[in-house]
Amino acid sequence: MLATWTAVLMVVVVPGIIVAFTPAPPTHVWLGPLAITTAGGLRYAWIVGEGYRRLVEMSFWVFTYVFMGLAPLTQLRMRVDPATSPRIDPALVWTAIVIVLIGLLAFFGGLVAARKLWSRLATSRFTRVTNPRINLVRTLVLSLFALIVNAYYISKIGVGTLLESRSAVSERGQDVLGESTVASIIVAVAMMTLLVSFIAIVKYWDAAQRPDKALIIVIVVLGATLLITLNPISSPRYLFGTAALAVAALFGLFSTANRFRFVALSAVAALVLVFPALDAFRYSSSAQLKTSSPLESLTSPDYDAFAQINNTVLYIQNHGFTDGKQALGVLLFWVPRSIWPDKAFDTGILLADSRGYVVKNLSAPFWAELFINGGWVLLVLGMFALGLVAGVQDRKIEIVLRASRSPSVFACILPFYLIILMRGSLLQAMPYLLVIVGCAVFVTDWRRTANGGSI
Repeated sequence: MLATWTAVLMVVVVPGIIVAFTPAPPTHVWLGPLAITTAGGLRYAWIVGEGYRRLVEMSFWVFTYVFMGLAPLTQLRMRVDPATSPRIDPALVWTAIVIVLIGLLAFFGGLVAARKLWSRLATSRFTRVTNPRINLVRTLVLSLFALIVNAYYISKIGVGTLLESRSAVSERGQDVLGESTVASIIVAVAMMTLLVSFIAIVKYWDAAQRPDKALIIVIVVLGATLLITLNPISSPRYLFGTAALAVAALFGLFSTANRFRFVALSAVAALVLVFPALDAFRYSSSAQLKTSSPLESLTSPDYDAFAQINNTVLYIQNHGFTDGKQALGVLLFWVPRSIWPDKAFDTGILLADSRGYVVKNLSAPFWAELFINGGWVLLVLGMFALGLVAGVQDRKIEIVLRASRSPSVFACILPFYLIILMRGSLLQAMPYLLVIVGCAVFVTDWRRTANGGSI
C-alpha cells in the first residue's frame, strides 16, 4: 500500500502539478523528462515499499528523480534555462534525454547483476558481513591528526570567517591557501578526517562493553570542531548535508525500516524545497532566499545538471570526445599543475569555457563525465558498474543494520556523498572521496572473525 501511494505521488501527482502550473510548450520534448520521473518514481516506490535499507540506491534515485526528471521537466515546459547556463541548444535535448535513459538502463542492469552475484556467492566469505570493528589506537591517531589539521585550517581561515558566509570563506581561502591542488587537498583533509574520526570513535564507544570514560572528552572535542568546520552557514550545502546525514545515520536514523522509509519519502521534498534554502548564507551571514516558489527553484542554477549534459553533447559535436583525458585528470587529481601543466580542468569548467559562460562553477553530472570521456560505450559500462557497486553495498549495509543501529564508518558517509559524485564535477569531488576511503580503511580492524568472514 505504501509503495502504491508513493508511486502515485511521484509518478502522477508531482509531475502532474508541474504540468498543470506551467504553460504548454510548442514541442513534446518535455515528455522525455516525464519518462525519467516515471522510471525513477516507480523504482523509488519499490524501494520504499520493500523496506530494505538501500541507502546507496536511495541517493541515486532521488538525485535522478529531481535533477534529471523534475528540473528539466519544469525548465522545458517553461522554456527557461538555468541563469548560469543560457542558450541551451533545443536541438540536442532529445540526445541528452536518451543519454540519461540509457544510463538508467545500464544502472538497472548493474543492480540485476549484483543480485545474481550475491546469490551465487551466498555461501562464500564474500557475503559473510559483520559490522567492522574499530581500531581504537588508529582512531585516536587519526583524531589527533584531524584536530591538528583543523587547527591549522581554522588558524588560516579564522573562526569569525567560518561564521560569515560561503563566499567569505572561499575568498579567504584563496588568499591564504591559494587555488592550487595542495589547497584543495588541505580543505578535504581538514573536513573529512574530522568526520571519519568522529563517526569511528562513537562507533567504538557503542560497541565497547566498558569504554574508557575519557573517550567522552574526545567525542565532545571532535564533535564541537566538526560543527565549527562544517557548519551550515559557510560550508557547501552538499558537504554539510553529507556530514549531517552521516552523523544522523551514526545515531540510528536508518536503524529500522520505518525510519528508512520516512527519510526516503522526505528526501525528495527536501531536495526541491530545502536544498535551495541551504544556499541562503552563500554571500551573507543573513539568510537571503533566491527563489520564492518550488517551480522557480527548479529553473535556478542549482538544477543545471541536465543542461550540462546538453552542453556536453554540443562540446563533443564541436571538439570530439576527450578520450579519457578528463578521467585521467580525476585519477591523478593530486598531481600539481606546476608539474603537469596540461592536466585537465573540471569538466564543468571545460563546458563553461566552451560556451563562453561567465560563471565557471557548473555541475558535470556522472552521465556527462562518462559520455565526454568515452561516448556510449563508457556510459553503459560506467553506469553498469555503478549499479553493481550500489547493489552489493546496499546488501552489506542491510545485513549490518539488522544487528546494529548504524552501518560501517564508510557506509555512514558513502551513500550521501554519492549525490556529490552524481552532480560532479568529479575532479572537485575526488579529494574528499579519497580522504573518506583512506581514513575509513585506516580506522577499521580488518582481522578475521571465527567464522572466516572479514570484519
